[in-house]
Amino acid sequence: MMSPVNEADLHAYADGQLDPARRAEVEAYLAAHPDAGEKVGSWRRQASELHAAFDGVLNEPVPLNALPPRLRGGAADRVRGPAGWGMALAASMASLALGGAIGWFAHGRTDTLAARVPSVERFAREALASHVVYAPEVRHPVEVAATDEAHLVAWLSKRLGAPLRVPDLRAQGFHLIGGRLGVAEGGPSAILMYETDDGTRLSLQLRHMARDTPDTGFRLERMSTGPGDRPAAAAGTMAFYWVDRDIGFALAGPLERAPLLALAQSVYRQYQGG
Repeated sequence: MMSPVNEADLHAYADGQLDPARRAEVEAYLAAHPDAGEKVGSWRRQASELHAAFDGVLNEPVPLNALPPRLRGGAADRVRGPAGWGMALAASMASLALGGAIGWFAHGRTDTLAARVPSVERFAREALASHVVYAPEVRHPVEVAATDEAHLVAWLSKRLGAPLRVPDLRAQGFHLIGGRLGVAEGGPSAILMYETDDGTRLSLQLRHMARDTPDTGFRLERMSTGPGDRPAAAAGTMAFYWVDRDIGFALAGPLERAPLLALAQSVYRQYQGG
């Protein structure tokens, strides 16, 4: 008798980790549940984007000056090349274990990792991963440009299931360049992208949290800061995140803690005042 298809099965299916019999059962379930099929498709698209962003880095040799002294010399030869570089990248990006949406980072262990990480923290890590993927884009960092802000707000409000407001961060030097639809565990997210005149970018991600998720104060999530062991787009990136009235907010960018917190507080005040 077929056992019920659960979230872990969907993650494993998206990652290609199921045996043929269980895969057939999940495919039958997806055929009868289009919403679940759309969710799996979104996870695979995001995984593809992350592959495009990071696979080139995986094929680079580990810079010797990025290794601890004890790994240089003969030991360095053992970690040179794609396999060793992948280990270094995996260590630096461990904070980005996002469950099935980018399950290839976890090599089949997404169900275990997801069970360990609270949903609010997973949301923050998803926001960091999204920022690292989209912020470096030159031509397509957003789907809808700021010049069509009315459409952007209406579209993302509908998908988010809550009225979306666009915080004004021009006083802090950041102007809106547009937004896009994202995917986070549990549903769609809205991503707004901001930029300074010198090209520094911030992303604000919002999503509906599970009902009765408690409000939180500002919390910090950051990338690894070890030199040479991460993609350039991730360098110095951190995010302040919080939950307010069942909406999760995460503001991510390559700023120092104090200015990023000031920007997060501005976002919070503008939502409270609306």
